[in-house]
Amino acid sequence: MLRERRSFAVEALSVDTELLESARQAGYTTKVLFISTEDPNVHVARILVRMSRGGQAVPLGTIPESYEEAMKSLPEARRHADDLLVYDNTPNGKGHRLVARFIAGELVKTTHCPPEWVKEVFGRELRSEVKQEEKPARGR
Repeated sequence: MLRERRSFAVEALSVDTELLESARQAGYTTKVLFISTEDPNVHVARILVRMSRGGQAVPLGTIPESYEEAMKSLPEARRHADDLLVYDNTPNGKGHRLVARFIAGELVKTTHCPPEWVKEVFGRELRSEVKQEEKPARGR
């Protein structure tokens, strides 16, 4: 892919930081769109619905482990991607919503109330950023 010098996209369960770094070194601008939910059981339920409608089957026992691997890869993606957009897709039927954005590893945008799973992944920095954003709103 990288040798062809053409734009490309990769869909995966977790972020391949080696590919991101190789792409950056080859002169690509890298963007990661990470979409997840608050709990792997939400994934299981949605996959079961999809399978009941004739959609792609997935070994359900692998989902919790894949979920954990994806969550562990997210902080690393932040360090290796030029642009990281994190979306929460927990509410069923409402679509995903942007909850955090990092450019060159720096948090540049967060929703007023990020979901707990995002706070857990990004830790203290995200929680303190949210508190800073909330203070001006209270003073109005």
